[in-house]
This record gives sequence, structure tokens and C-alpha cells, in this order.
Amino acid sequence: MTLVKQIIELVLSLLSAEQFKKVVDAMLDKIEDSVTESSNTIDDAIVLPLCKKVRDLLNVPDDDVS
Repeated sequence: MTLVKQIIELVLSLLSAEQFKKVVDAMLDKIEDSVTESSNTIDDAIVLPLCKKVRDLLNVPDDDVS
């Protein structure tokens, strides 16, 4: 096992469920923002629904949406 993998596993093991949701929310926010800001409409049709599905499956609400 590589050192990076061990560090990631350690960090993940220390996160509470709520902290994990915040980390996932932040990652998905970055992805969604990047996709939305790009001029490519194909990624909008593919990536944004995938992000929504991940949010639904992991019960991670999009805290940016009012």
C-alpha cells in the first residue's frame, strides 16, 4: 500500500459522517461550477446529472442552492 493511499484512508477514517458530507459537497460544488462555467454543453448533459445522482445516493444536499 502506498503512503498516499494510507494517508487518505487515515483521513477518511477520522471524518464523521457530517464532515464527509461537507467534503463531498465541496468536491461536487467545484465540479459543478467548472462544468457550468465551461462553454461545452455536452458535459452539462452528462456530468451534472451524475453529480446530482451522487448527491442523491450519498444524501449530500447542494447547500449552495437556495
